[in-house]
Amino acid sequence: MQFKSFTQHLKDRLTNHPLPGQDAQYMMAGDNIKHKKINLNALSNYKKSAVCLLFYPKAGEVCFVLIKRPATHQYHAGQIALPGGSCDGEESYEQAAIRELFEETGVVINETNITGRLTPLYIPVSNFYIQPIVACIDAQPVFNPHTEEVTELIEFPLKTMLDESIVSETTVNLTMGIKIKAPYFNVQGNVLWGATAMLLSEVKQLLLQNPTFASLFQ
Repeated sequence: MQFKSFTQHLKDRLTNHPLPGQDAQYMMAGDNIKHKKINLNALSNYKKSAVCLLFYPKAGEVCFVLIKRPATHQYHAGQIALPGGSCDGEESYEQAAIRELFEETGVVINETNITGRLTPLYIPVSNFYIQPIVACIDAQPVFNPHTEEVTELIEFPLKTMLDESIVSETTVNLTMGIKIKAPYFNVQGNVLWGATAMLLSEVKQLLLQNPTFASLFQ
């Protein structure tokens, strides 16, 4: 597959066509929230944050990078996530995504690498409004992860997102002894669930709903 063709189609898809949106995200929501979609336009006084979905070529595949948080992480101990975090001051979502990508993985990009945005996701329990930023670079990056923030980097082929065999369901223990059932992606033996799974679910549906992408991944 030609990575240049992928990036061109992706940019067109993100900028000129409606996104799959919340319906796609909530396909991977836990049973505690799957029927509680949020009106994003009615929100205010939330905490702004951004994540970076960075696509790049590796061994003829389109890949993206995920990080595994340390077991001691304050909010997401041991979880698989996209690089990202809170916006500082008056930072734009794009600026925050670029900064967090560098701070966590050591990869340097700039705004010319930004391809577009996906649908935001609001997390009521933490009051975080997460804006996914999509970026592309035309060569495999050199990673230098921040070990206090990242215990493992996972380079994941985008094509694997379309494999239904990696989707399953598990029981998740929340605070105060609450247990929920939640769908997850099996990412190289790791359970990827929650907000990151919901964000990637939109990516999956974006690929599935577009014949051009389907042909690119055959």
